[in-house]
Amino acid sequence: MRKTNFNEKGSFYKGNLHCHSTRSDGHLEPDELVEAYKNQGYDFLAITDHNIFSDFKEFNSDDFILIPGVEANPTMPTGDYRAYHYVVFQGDQERKNQATKPQFVHGEVLDSPTVNNEEEMQNYVDDLHTRGYHVCFAHPFWSRIEYDEILYLNNLDSVEIFNFCSQISENMGESNVCCDALLRNNKKLWFLAVDDNHNIFPLSHQLNDSFGGFIVVKSEKLSVDDIAKNIAEGSFYASQGPEIKDFYVEDGEIHFKCSPCEKIYFNGDIRQIHAFVSDGKELLTEASAPLHKNQKYVRVECYDTEGKKAYTNPIWL
Repeated sequence: MRKTNFNEKGSFYKGNLHCHSTRSDGHLEPDELVEAYKNQGYDFLAITDHNIFSDFKEFNSDDFILIPGVEANPTMPTGDYRAYHYVVFQGDQERKNQATKPQFVHGEVLDSPTVNNEEEMQNYVDDLHTRGYHVCFAHPFWSRIEYDEILYLNNLDSVEIFNFCSQISENMGESNVCCDALLRNNKKLWFLAVDDNHNIFPLSHQLNDSFGGFIVVKSEKLSVDDIAKNIAEGSFYASQGPEIKDFYVEDGEIHFKCSPCEKIYFNGDIRQIHAFVSDGKELLTEASAPLHKNQKYVRVECYDTEGKKAYTNPIWL
């Protein structure tokens, strides 16, 4: 039996789900962001300003769409250095049908209540979930958040495994250790790579924080509902650059295909990791290996010649 997260039909669509404009602490206007991402070959974008909901329907076209969203930030008590930030964007139709509270409207300013304990934090996340949204935990490494400070939270859908702004500005964008710890503790979440760009530096500057983290969704159509549906089902991968062509498990074997890479790693809850390294003469474009006995999940990371990585979502076994 073949197990995969990818939709068997459809095309791959590239997008960024964490982005800031002049409506909060970004330095580009919304229309400038749209034009910049279109010029880079992206198919979709979510403008997620801090506590200001965005739904820029006027920018939607046949070949580029805006996903409604916001970065929701509660206030932490005085002296608490941690940052609990949530990237919140349009959920799939099933999630919207289950909503028991109204959705935010374009330009709506969200409350930022002080959250004093785990119960209040759970209530904050529940409020976002029950409005019909996908809720992603943002940049845990940059936020100084340990995995067990996320583990108790219900109604989370995903975690940022890579945040380009946090990486290029402070070398704190990689959260794969936290993500694996969550998986080992049976927290079933998907993984996003994002820009979280503020564009303090011009787009051409070496420290600009755009176009370095993205997801690629396999979907039958490019529409808000179809992209949201396939994100909810895990039919996507996260990347800093490399492309993932296929990833599945069949008859006890793991199979993976990608654009040319130097290294491929099959990770899971078992300590023995399958590692594949180029011989220096020919780059790797695929790898296969047997599952370990009693393995609970498997995911893959691959590295290209520039050291950029791509990450699959976990396949649960």
